[in-house]
Amino acid sequence: MMMMMRMLQMILLLTESVLISSYQLNSTVECERPDKKKTVRVLAGESLYLPCPDSDCHIETENTSYEWFKYLERTEQVEQIGTEESERIHYHLSELYILWLTLNDTGRYITRWWYEEDKCDEYETDVVVYEEFNTDLLDNTPEEEKPSKIYCPVCENQQATFIWYKNFSLIPNQSAEYLLLRNSSKESVGIYTCVCTWEHNGIKHNRSGFRKLIIRDMSSSSPTFQLPINNSIVITDVGTELILHCSVFFGYTVCDECSVQWERNKTRIDAVNGYKQETRKQGGIMESFLTITKVSELDLRSEYRCRAEDSYEFFYVSIILKRKVLMFISINTLYLLHFIIIRGSSTYNAIIASEKKNHETERRLDDFDEAMSASDSRITALEVTCNKRQVANGLLKAKFILNPSLYSYSHNITFLFFTRLLNLLHSITKRNDLLLAIHQRGIMARTNTTLPFRLEHQTGSPHSVTHPLRILLKVP
Repeated sequence: MMMMMRMLQMILLLTESVLISSYQLNSTVECERPDKKKTVRVLAGESLYLPCPDSDCHIETENTSYEWFKYLERTEQVEQIGTEESERIHYHLSELYILWLTLNDTGRYITRWWYEEDKCDEYETDVVVYEEFNTDLLDNTPEEEKPSKIYCPVCENQQATFIWYKNFSLIPNQSAEYLLLRNSSKESVGIYTCVCTWEHNGIKHNRSGFRKLIIRDMSSSSPTFQLPINNSIVITDVGTELILHCSVFFGYTVCDECSVQWERNKTRIDAVNGYKQETRKQGGIMESFLTITKVSELDLRSEYRCRAEDSYEFFYVSIILKRKVLMFISINTLYLLHFIIIRGSSTYNAIIASEKKNHETERRLDDFDEAMSASDSRITALEVTCNKRQVANGLLKAKFILNPSLYSYSHNITFLFFTRLLNLLHSITKRNDLLLAIHQRGIMARTNTTLPFRLEHQTGSPHSVTHPLRILLKVP
C-alpha cells in the first residue's frame, strides 16, 4: 500500500514537472508584461467566460497563438491549461472558460499571446471565487444625480439573456442588458443584480453581476479645503516635532464615505515609525493631524499632501517643508507685505499708505489680475494703512470690507480667506509665529500659523451683516 502511494506521488510530481517544464521551454523569449492586473470576482457554482484582458490580444487571433496558465501559489510554479472542451477548465484561442466554479478556482491566470514568432505579451488576471454574495462583488458604479439606466457589468460582448433583481427581488419583464429607470429618486437606491445566461457547447451557464445604485444629492458640493493652502510653505527645523493640520469642509449632509488623510510622496502614512495620524469629525468638517515626531532631512525633501475623498472623487493639496531661517523684518519688508497683499486681491482698487522720509505718501494700484484665492471675488474693497508708530511697533493694520453674501456661508469662507492671507504673509516673511487678530462688533478671534482658527460671529441675520472686519497683523 505504501509503495502504491509513493508511486502515485511520483506520477503526480512528474505530471506537474512536465507541465512546468513545458511552460519554461517556451519561456526562452522574454515576454512584455503590462503593470496593470485585472481582478474578476465571481460566485461559486456559476461559470466564467474570460477573454484576454487586452483588446488587441482578444481580437487579433489570426496568425497568432495563445497559451494559458494558472499560477500555483503552493509551489510557486505554473500549470498549463489545455484546449480540450470536455475539460471543466479549458481555453479556445484568446478565451478561457472556467465552468461550474469552485472555491479552488481562486487564483492567478496568465495569458501568453504570441503575436510574432519571437515576440509575446503576458497578461495576468486574478480570479476570486465567493461562496455566497459579498459586498466585494459590487461593481464600481459612478454616482449620478438622476440616472436613467443601469448596465449589467458582466457578459459584455456575449450572446446572452438577462434577468434583473432589485435588493434580490425579481423585477418582472426586464430582459435587456440594461435596466431602464423611469423617474429615478431616492427610492431607486439599492443593490441591483443581473443574471446573464449564455451557452457553451450546447450547455447553458449563468453568471451574476451586482451594482449598488446611489443617487447623488443634487445640493451636495465638492469638499472645500480650509487648511492647508495648496503649495503653502511650513517652516520647521530638523530634529523638532511638527504637527501638520488638514481641515476639510464636506457640507452638512451625511457622508459615510468621506475621509481625510495625509500622504508622503504620494503614499499613505500608515503605521510608520515616527509618524502618527489622527482624524476627527465635527459637523461637516473633518480634520486630520499628522505628527512628525522628529523632522529629518528626508522630510524636508519629501512632498506632503492632504487627500480628501467623498463619495464621488478625491482632491489633494500639497505643502512644502522648509528649514527655518532667522531674519529681521525691516520697514522695507513691511512695504513688501503691503504690495503683496494688494497684488493678491482681484480687480478692486486699493490704497497703500506707506512711509518715506518721515512722511506719508499715497499711491493707487488698479486692476490687479492675479487672484490670491477663489474667495477674492467676494471682496469689495481693501485698505491697508501703516503709520510711523505702527511700523515702530512692528504692526501692520489692514481693513477688509467683505461682501455681505460672504457671511451666508457662516465662518467657512471667511475662515478660508483669512487662512490664505496668513499663509501668504507666512510664506513672505518665513515666520511661523505670525499672530492674526480679527475684530467684528467687539468680537475678537486670534490665530497663528500653527493653531487652527475659527472666526466667531455673528449677530443679526447673516445676509444683513455690513460691518467691516478690522484685521491686525502682529509680527513679534
